[in-house]
Amino acid sequence: GIVVVFASKDDKVGVAVGITNKLTEKYDAVKFVKVSSEIIGGQGGGGRKDFAQAGGLDQSKINEAYERIKSLI
Repeated sequence: GIVVVFASKDDKVGVAVGITNKLTEKYDAVKFVKVSSEIIGGQGGGGRKDFAQAGGLDQSKINEAYERIKSLI
């Protein structure tokens, strides 16, 4: 499975993506967080193919970032 979590606190947004080992051949968590980070006003992010995280500053764009990740699956 794929887990996508957004959290906001103190005018900051964090995103974390986890991907099960069976799906890491097809999907890359780093790609997902980098795409979402650009949307929420961050600058990249990183991690591994199975888990990555990033941050940003625009809470109003969380739904847009989530929909973009869904479109990549």
